[in-house]
Amino acid sequence: MTALHVTPDDKRPVSGATTSSRAVGPIKALCSSLYLAQLAKDVRFQWKQALRVLKHPFDAFGELRYRSEGSFPAAVLLLIAAFVALLLSKLATSYLFNPSGVENVSPLTLLLEFVLPWLTWVAANYWIGSIMKGQGRWTEVFVGSTYALMPFLLLSLPLALLSNVLTLNEKVVYDFGSGVMISWTLLLFFIMVKEIHNYDIGETAVNVVLSVLFMFAIWILLFILAGLTFQLYDFVAQIVKEVAYRV
Repeated sequence: MTALHVTPDDKRPVSGATTSSRAVGPIKALCSSLYLAQLAKDVRFQWKQALRVLKHPFDAFGELRYRSEGSFPAAVLLLIAAFVALLLSKLATSYLFNPSGVENVSPLTLLLEFVLPWLTWVAANYWIGSIMKGQGRWTEVFVGSTYALMPFLLLSLPLALLSNVLTLNEKVVYDFGSGVMISWTLLLFFIMVKEIHNYDIGETAVNVVLSVLFMFAIWILLFILAGLTFQLYDFVAQIVKEVAYRV
């Protein structure tokens, strides 16, 4: 019998798939690291821009419109921070200024009460702006509406903590601070609409009014659809029960 001679090259396994599979891990880790680094950079920049809105709102919103300096992921993080500030302020407010009490604060209900009106505002303002020849894009309206929440984000929790050292006779101080915070926030929303869509004062006022009316129309439509869906579900459930009973 003839002996088989195996050369060193014959002993080498085919390692292309193994090498490529080993390379996938470091590549994924590198991509994740780069993404997180970029996200952190965007968040820092967006935070600076959001703070700049408080001092120079026209310039900040104008740069968002003409330089496209908005970041959607960073805006989402700022929106989450605003919700956290809302939740903490509800929990930290003195019982003298919060008759409903802390035990009635539901994070899920509060989330819906915060997110749904804000999202319907963004959608309504974008659609009305598109009809009225506004120049704002969806991302710009989204990010700009997040910037406009900065007075609320920065002042809501300090006001809640301040309420714990105030008496009921000093409620005017708390009411004044809340009024300043709300008025400042609404003013920034107005300036945002003007700069993002490139309107004058009159066009901005019309856009804001129509956006609010469209928001109510969206809520009414959703309420009707929810009612019809519930009735349809109940109708189908009754039919299923009837069929099951007869069978």
